[in-house]
Amino acid sequence: MAKTVRDLISRLDTSSDKAAEKVITKLVKLSRQAVPELIKAVSDQSRPRIRKWSLQALGAIGDKAAAPVLMKALKDDRMTVKLHAIRSLARMRHKPATRAISRLLANGSGGIRVNAIDALIELNAQSSASLIIKALSDEQWYVRQHAARACRELGIKDSVSKLKRLLKDEKRKAVQLEVRMALEKLYT
Repeated sequence: MAKTVRDLISRLDTSSDKAAEKVITKLVKLSRQAVPELIKAVSDQSRPRIRKWSLQALGAIGDKAAAPVLMKALKDDRMTVKLHAIRSLARMRHKPATRAISRLLANGSGGIRVNAIDALIELNAQSSASLIIKALSDEQWYVRQHAARACRELGIKDSVSKLKRLLKDEKRKAVQLEVRMALEKLYT
């Protein structure tokens, strides 16, 4: 079985999302049997594509034994590794990751910040409300958009005054739409 898992993992060395998804589907069917080999693959710094897809596979399998590896990957230097770790922890609904993911709202990458917000929504992270409200002032419009969505999805009533100001000052229509939807939900 371990050889089969290792063979599948070696096929994750691809830039094709479709090819990786097919392999991940097979790994998910093997479930917990694949976890130890996937954890080893995540640790191999020399294979970045295998690392990121292995993180995704671990999230799809959802075995809590992988949580420490995913948590460690949140601190990785590679943005793609961080992104896949964020998404995987959210997919697993690993609530203990909330604090570490919340800290990523201060990351220099807008992509990391946006994925952190989306993960906090998945984790129903009410405890991160103040950081999400702060993200309504983010320099990147798409982060503001996702922060407004988070206010709506999580029902963050304390965001209303900030959302009203954002609606008045915001130039991006996509952000305005999300802010309107958030205000509509928070007022009902």
